[in-house]
Amino acid sequence: MNLLIFGPQGCGKGTQADKLSEKHNLVHVETGYIFRKIGEKDTPLGKKIKEINEKKEMIPDDIMVDILKSELEKIPAEKGLIIDSAPRLTSQIEIIEKMLANLGRSVDKAISITLPREESIDRISKRYICPACNKQFVLGENIQSKNDPCPECGGPIRQRLDDTPDGITKRLNTFQEVTVPVIEHYRQREMLIEVDGRKRVDEVFEDINSKL
Repeated sequence: MNLLIFGPQGCGKGTQADKLSEKHNLVHVETGYIFRKIGEKDTPLGKKIKEINEKKEMIPDDIMVDILKSELEKIPAEKGLIIDSAPRLTSQIEIIEKMLANLGRSVDKAISITLPREESIDRISKRYICPACNKQFVLGENIQSKNDPCPECGGPIRQRLDDTPDGITKRLNTFQEVTVPVIEHYRQREMLIEVDGRKRVDEVFEDINSKL
């Protein structure tokens, strides 16, 4: 089984993708994390990705597909996929589906987790990440202070650079403008599973699985 998962910032799609990976023996391909790690490298591609990320711009289609292809080629054919936040543009749909077909894969379902804009902003403002182990935590739930160490590895935690009010607003606007049309594309093809992200994590997970 090969899935796509979409949703605005703060909707919990990373958490759901991890839970779906465990239940259905899938590999969670988190495109945002992949690009951030490449952007940390002192290479021509790393410097280019870092510059694009700092400008809050979209990764060009050709670079995005080349990077995604190199990641997917590492995954054994018997393992399914759940691709997090790709394709992000309608121009990428055909390119990515053709690339998947060349790897002997096809998209079975697309999952959309909905969340009101106000709740998305509220959730992101409380979100912290550990750069060492890439675990995410919520202020007031997993951690009680922004100065707490990572509960998983003990390292320092921080907010992502774009988890500022301006950064959040820009990312939500981008999601609405460029990614919602991708979601609508899969709705029209009757491939879309849509769930309410305001529910508790286990309820969202149950909704997704019942529709799968």
